[in-house]
Amino acid sequence: MSKVTVAKWGNSEGIRIPKEIRDEARISEGTELDISYKDGSIVLTPSTVRTVKVGKYDVPVLRDLFKGYTGSYRGEEWDTGAPVGKEIW
Repeated sequence: MSKVTVAKWGNSEGIRIPKEIRDEARISEGTELDISYKDGSIVLTPSTVRTVKVGKYDVPVLRDLFKGYTGSYRGEEWDTGAPVGKEIW
């Protein structure tokens, strides 16, 4: 566990997140975080999609992409109107 100190930054106050924790959480400069307070703890959660290295590619972490998805989505068809040219039906 690391200790940090709240410091004045302009009209705000903030903390610096130690490198070891940033690396473990895979967050870096520019990463947006959601912040909440729960049961006496301040909780920071990356709100942007994190990536993981697969070969030479950075790909989204699927768990992040589907965060909050309940499986209840049902697609629906919609009509774009009658053909206007030589579309093949």
